[in-house]
Amino acid sequence: MAEIETEKRPEADAAKQPSEPPPAEAVRALASASFAASKSVGSLTTAAAPAGGALAAYEAVSRSARLPDLVAITHKIVGEAAAARRSGWNHVEKVGALADDAKLSRADAETPFGNALKVLGTGPEGEAERALAAALWAHAIAEDRRDDEERLAGDVLWLATHTAFDATPLLDRALGEDADDLWTSIGGRIRRVDEGRGTSLGRGEAIIGCAALTASDSAKARQIASDLAPKLKDPTLARLLAGTTAATPAREIVLEGEAIAAPRGPVVTTLLALTGILFVMHAVRLLARVALAYRRPAEVFLSDAGVRMKSRTELLGRILREREHVIVRSGLVRVVREVRYPRAAFYAGLLALALGSYVGVRAFSDGVRAASPSLLLTGLVIVILGIAVDFVLGSVIPGNRGRVSISFVPRSGATLCLADVDAARADDALKRALSSK
Repeated sequence: MAEIETEKRPEADAAKQPSEPPPAEAVRALASASFAASKSVGSLTTAAAPAGGALAAYEAVSRSARLPDLVAITHKIVGEAAAARRSGWNHVEKVGALADDAKLSRADAETPFGNALKVLGTGPEGEAERALAAALWAHAIAEDRRDDEERLAGDVLWLATHTAFDATPLLDRALGEDADDLWTSIGGRIRRVDEGRGTSLGRGEAIIGCAALTASDSAKARQIASDLAPKLKDPTLARLLAGTTAATPAREIVLEGEAIAAPRGPVVTTLLALTGILFVMHAVRLLARVALAYRRPAEVFLSDAGVRMKSRTELLGRILREREHVIVRSGLVRVVREVRYPRAAFYAGLLALALGSYVGVRAFSDGVRAASPSLLLTGLVIVILGIAVDFVLGSVIPGNRGRVSISFVPRSGATLCLADVDAARADDALKRALSSK
């Protein structure tokens, strides 16, 4: 495993100091163009768009604490615009009213790619906000009942053609295997336009549909494209789809999360718990995250060549260190994706042991009237708290949020571990990128 480590210069950090965030304002003031460059409150602000495009924006939105409210507002605004076939985008008043009803403030709608309420109200400006617009609409599609695939296909293609809310690059990510039905409906619309059963404006939507089919990683989408290509009369549409008949090189798949240490074994966890070190570790880590904004964001790139992980260490919004680890395909021993509640049985047993010890020692101390049993009891309480905190932070909270961790174990060197990854995204990425190993 190769490791590349670089240090940030102070001068470079100075150039990236965050500007003072604007004061809290009414939601309707989001129409101001100054919000186009705003970032998360208290986070680092840069002029450059965040890396990763629409997929990274989708993952960023999925981590929002107010995701259900953002999805509901997006579904209302974007869905109505698609139904009315209205390309002009000025929904500031309506977005403001919906945000007020949901008690959603501007700060709640901030993402690394811009403010979601601003994008929904006045439309996106710039590359980052366009990625955010696509991500918001893709999330709304994922949460839709989808009882009418034909209508949804028409809305998706119309929006992608006439507005910046183009969710076609994210359909596979948002819907998983359920995207097959939507790709089938999109293929059907392309065929109808080619046969002259669509309007002249529908040809632009058919072109977008062809481009979406060829860009998709879905086997179903590529099959539809290959079947349609020889049957189409329109040379432009046929030429767009013809590229799928040739072998297409696999693309790099990106997973975003937070770099963490490799999972501890049961023996080490037990020793740390019994010595009280486990409690101290979590206390220090929590203090660092809350008081010093300590973070270790990371990206993992999966390809036929192997695994590449880029991570950085942030403190008070400043980048202290950046690292890049590479595990070549031949040096990758195994990939471990933890279950929804990892080692729940082990933690339950360990917690029961600690609680039993506490109760037993207390009864024993009462019986023999030892000189100072309180010190021993305090130690056992610390043990119990350490185990409980480790279980909650490592298993319960990520499991309830549908987040998992993935470990990449090389033949030699340290194990790479990425936490806080969407479970469905992790399964899909590993299946596509590593199934041929």
